[in-house]
Amino acid sequence: MSAKLLAPLAAAALLAGCATPPQVVRSGDPAFATGKTVALAVSEATPSDRARLDQASVLVLEKLQAQEARVGDPAAADYLMQVAFSALPRGVGVMRDGAGSWLSQSRRRFGMRGPGYAVSITAIEARTGKAAFSATATGRARGDPAKAVDRLVTAALGQP
Repeated sequence: MSAKLLAPLAAAALLAGCATPPQVVRSGDPAFATGKTVALAVSEATPSDRARLDQASVLVLEKLQAQEARVGDPAAADYLMQVAFSALPRGVGVMRDGAGSWLSQSRRRFGMRGPGYAVSITAIEARTGKAAFSATATGRARGDPAKAVDRLVTAALGQP
């Protein structure tokens, strides 16, 4: 093959690898909050008096509001939201599926293992205490972490 043909093929392969969408494991209907009141569940990670919520929690509430949910007080909410963002350290692979297909390569150039990110969202029905919706989205850690959080929250909630 000529060098003129190899360069575009290599670039296309590199871009295709970067465009890998987040992998999502979800149970329940992503439209669970339509017309309902949601609030963040109070925990040590998100106490009720905390002035600044983490980015993933804020994004979840904003995206649910876009689906016609109302954000309210935890005592009066239909659903309590548990939201977690994790930075997976180097050496922890992100699996595409349960069949052993790795999303992040086990070895990168110079033998370094690549990091990943994960966002987990659970909606607990306040009346029954049961999980009405649960999703975890994982992906490679690349680029701006704030954009990665947005990409993972969007994927977890099943939004385009």
